[in-house]
Amino acid sequence: MGIDLKFAGDGVIGEWDAWMDDKAEEFDRLDVLYEKWAEEYATWQDYPYGPVQFLAWLKKRGVKVDGPHWSGEVKTQHTSNFISWIDQALHYTIFKLGELYFVAVSSPAHVKDPSFYRLTCAEPDDFLGFTNAWMECDGGHAYETEDTERWQFYVEGVGPRGPKIRLYDLKQDEDGDLLCPKCTNKIRKVGAN
Repeated sequence: MGIDLKFAGDGVIGEWDAWMDDKAEEFDRLDVLYEKWAEEYATWQDYPYGPVQFLAWLKKRGVKVDGPHWSGEVKTQHTSNFISWIDQALHYTIFKLGELYFVAVSSPAHVKDPSFYRLTCAEPDDFLGFTNAWMECDGGHAYETEDTERWQFYVEGVGPRGPKIRLYDLKQDEDGDLLCPKCTNKIRKVGAN
């Protein structure tokens, strides 16, 4: 699993749609149930209503609704609130129904009218990997980042080694390709898992 990213200026960028295709699948039953709730049950007290209010309504009706294991809290986040490689700004809410994890995704303007997806990645934490990325040069040297800004040489089975570098610190060839600081081969592969 994983997607390809590309270099853009002093950073990397990747497609949200490709990330969603890699980590989740559409879950129409929740879309339909949300629409019914919005039309028939949502009240002015729920406004501005969205996934959090909808999930509270489900919980009142006896459905086992939980937040992700790291917080237990059902809350909506916005991708603009942190550095990432995502090519879109949007709202997302990760939650658990029974034993399955889901995510509701809404436009950047408001939380109303989300689309629901069942997470297909092994762990819900994997879905949040949009601040992590890797790159590799033609000589096989690998680098990783956890914040899309500071990269560190990575040895498989050992972990990060050496000083952290930034993309703007790397040399470029005449075509504008970034060069590996260890061997000066081109860095052509960049992606996220």
